[in-house]
Amino acid sequence: TPLHAAVMGGKETVELLIANGANVNAKVASGSYKGMTPLDLASNAKIADLIRKHGGESGN
Repeated sequence: TPLHAAVMGGKETVELLIANGANVNAKVASGSYKGMTPLDLASNAKIADLIRKHGGESGN
C-alpha cells in the first residue's frame, strides 16, 4: 500500500496518508515482506510511534 512505502521515508507523508484513511494494520499480501504491517516496516522510532498512536500493530 502507499502507507507501506511511506513508512520507509518521511513522517509528513505518513501523517497525510493516515489522515486520509490509510489502514495502519494492512498486511503485505505477498513477497519477502508478506504479513508485515506498516509498523513492521517503519524506518524510525518517530514513524513507529505515529503508527502506534493510530492503532497500528505488528503483523508478526
